[in-house]
Amino acid sequence: MKLTPEMIREQRFKPRLSGFDKEEVIAFLVDIADDFEEMIEANNMLKRDVEAMNTKQKDLEDIFISAKQFSDEKIQKAEKQSEEILAKAEQKASAIQDDAQKKAEDIELKARKINDEAEQKAKEIVSEAEQKKRSLQIEFTDLKARHDSLFSELHKVVDSCREWIKGMENVDKEQR
Repeated sequence: MKLTPEMIREQRFKPRLSGFDKEEVIAFLVDIADDFEEMIEANNMLKRDVEAMNTKQKDLEDIFISAKQFSDEKIQKAEKQSEEILAKAEQKASAIQDDAQKKAEDIELKARKINDEAEQKAKEIVSEAEQKKRSLQIEFTDLKARHDSLFSELHKVVDSCREWIKGMENVDKEQR
């Protein structure tokens, strides 16, 4: 059974011979009922405060959950964006690297071609120079042979002229 302040106020006890003063008991019961009533009101006020606090706590929890969800969504979105940016950057880097590799291969191929052409041209120049050298050596040999031949003929002519001059001197001496 739950006591109420009214029940305490209206509670009456049976009289006995050597019992308590009736008015004192009633006054005491009224004081107890008043105190009990104040406690019930204070308890109800505390219950309302607890309910208000529970409501505020629930609201704060809802706000916290919403904020956490918002934060989680932002974090996920940022992570997704960073992954996309990273993927694009990796693709660009790969494309740049591939392009650079291709250009390097093209340059290397051109360099080899230029080097091969230079070597071929150098071989041709050396070959032409060797042919020219042989041709000049042959020409020099021919000129030397002609020089020697002409020099030899010139000696013969000079010798022949000397003999003729001697012969003429002898004729001149004989005629004198």
